[in-house]
Amino acid sequence: MTQTLSPDGEAILAFTTAHTAALQVLVTCLQSNGALERGEFQETLRLYMETAKDRQPPAVLAILHDLRQSLLD
Repeated sequence: MTQTLSPDGEAILAFTTAHTAALQVLVTCLQSNGALERGEFQETLRLYMETAKDRQPPAVLAILHDLRQSLLD
């Protein structure tokens, strides 16, 4: 079943997708320059999510989880 997004939903999806792509490029560049070890950002993000799980809304943690997954792929 295909869901149709509202105009607001489409804008949010585009915004999130663009930010994810930009972050992937940034992490790759930092790793290429030796400023960041492979997997270092993803692990630090995981640690943040663990410590922030009681302070952040579930939606924020879900977005961070999806972002982390996209960087692991």
